[in-house]
Amino acid sequence: MIEKTVFKIIELIAGNTDEIFAFVNDMKTKYPKLDNDKLAKKIANKIKRKCAIQGGLMAIPGAIPGVGSIIQIGISLFDFSQLIKNQVYLIFSIGYCYGISDIDKLKRVTLKCFGFTLDIDNVADFSNPIGEKMVKNLSDKAIRLIIKKLQKALAKKFVFNLILKLIPFGIGIILGSISHWMIIKTFQYSSIKFFHELIEQDKSLPKTEII
Repeated sequence: MIEKTVFKIIELIAGNTDEIFAFVNDMKTKYPKLDNDKLAKKIANKIKRKCAIQGGLMAIPGAIPGVGSIIQIGISLFDFSQLIKNQVYLIFSIGYCYGISDIDKLKRVTLKCFGFTLDIDNVADFSNPIGEKMVKNLSDKAIRLIIKKLQKALAKKFVFNLILKLIPFGIGIILGSISHWMIIKTFQYSSIKFFHELIEQDKSLPKTEII
């Protein structure tokens, strides 16, 4: 099942952040004069370019005349495993750019970004029927439910409409690049929004003194 595959990828990335943090630290070293917002944009643009290239490469089999049908092109474009991996990588990178290294917070913002893409305003909406505590901990069952909905939403919003417009002109490679770019761009904006909210929320919390 695709849900299991995607869940394992998210688990892998969430449990191994050294590569992500090293990438962000390297970008901070290269661009020391940039503030967090500008650095986050620079990081996101780099990841988006990578995703656009991957999307184009995935579309090559379907772009060759006589090789792929619309269904085959959709499947080749929508390698959800790689796409979700890039989304999580993007969100974790932006979070660390803002100084957030708490894995639980990074996971929760990732979840909120998924919810935003699905037009669910409050992450708590995912608690029905699987329980709010289960959702906050990004459990197996919660992620599978979210990814199942996410697949349909992403396909409906970004891929199928583009297929109808572009396939008659035989430019499936461009379709693959554009679709991946659009999806990652959506996650870029939503993650920055939620990280700003998280930072402001942390500032408003009362400070505890150690006695």
